[in-house]
Amino acid sequence: MKKICVFLLLLIANSSFAQEQYDFAIYHDNNIGAWEDGIVAFEQFLNWKGVSHNRVTAQDVNTIILKKIYKVIYFPGGDADYYNADINSTGIQNIQEMITEGNAYIGICAGAEFACDKLVWQGVTYDYPLNLFQGKSIGPINELAVWDNYDMTTLTMNLENEINQFESENEDMLYWGGSIFSPYSNTVFDTIATFDGYYNRPAIINFNYGNGRVLLISPHPEIEEDSDRDKTNVAQELNDNGSDWNFLWAATDWLLGNSISTSNNVPNFSYSCNQNIKIYPNPANKILNIAINHGQEIERVVIYNQIGQIVLSEKPKNKSIDLSCFPKGIYIVEIEINGINYIEKLIISD
Repeated sequence: MKKICVFLLLLIANSSFAQEQYDFAIYHDNNIGAWEDGIVAFEQFLNWKGVSHNRVTAQDVNTIILKKIYKVIYFPGGDADYYNADINSTGIQNIQEMITEGNAYIGICAGAEFACDKLVWQGVTYDYPLNLFQGKSIGPINELAVWDNYDMTTLTMNLENEINQFESENEDMLYWGGSIFSPYSNTVFDTIATFDGYYNRPAIINFNYGNGRVLLISPHPEIEEDSDRDKTNVAQELNDNGSDWNFLWAATDWLLGNSISTSNNVPNFSYSCNQNIKIYPNPANKILNIAINHGQEIERVVIYNQIGQIVLSEKPKNKSIDLSCFPKGIYIVEIEINGINYIEKLIISD
């Protein structure tokens, strides 16, 4: 009887019922082809948005039934040839089935090129089997920045596209070796944004693929040029005249099949970088612990929701806060210690 129970436990542990579910799969390959800064910056955005995510490798894509675990798969900038070399026919089928059956794909720069039928790069044509977009991506665009340099570029946003309902007419984004999207005849897609500096050619597009959704982005909205909240040092000397994460916020809603929302209601607190205080785990789902230096005393903890309402205010008895009744989302934690207030961002996940 004991052997049967152990066998059943092992069977359950290896079944889809035991697999943790995530909103986003983040493709990475130990920085061989996938651009690490593009991965880190996008993960920081997802943390800000309050969206769960997990990194996956080519081996994962080639062997795991993605649609059972992830709602969206993200391919970052880098080198699409490495993606093509490392992901085999089974992995290609896994991605296609994931999207066809109602999930989504987002590719930025090389990740967008990988999703096209062909890439024309410096006059040489590369054939890619994923074929989500029936058309070519053509780059680099030296009129925007001579490869392999980067610069800010201005986009005209298509305000008729549902993703752009909270956008202004123009948006400045980082361009670094991306492509334009050139569809074949009869290809159905919608243009989200065009390059002002290159004949108003498509820079960001979206379309349905089976029952799922695809978003392809040539520039880099994940990078916060004049801010360190993306945890990278990329293009810090440039100014993008505002954050591109507001666009990504709405785009993420579309990818997940949610109602399009705006990040304008997220409180704009200055976050503490104090090494003497730590909240963990973060993301959390049931209990939040607060670690402080010996001799310090927590006088009060106040938690705010995304629209700035106080949802908790108390003096914790044991440096722990019960989060079991809190819905998933982004919160601000204000901790008063010895008369000094510290601000931390908290993500509550499922």
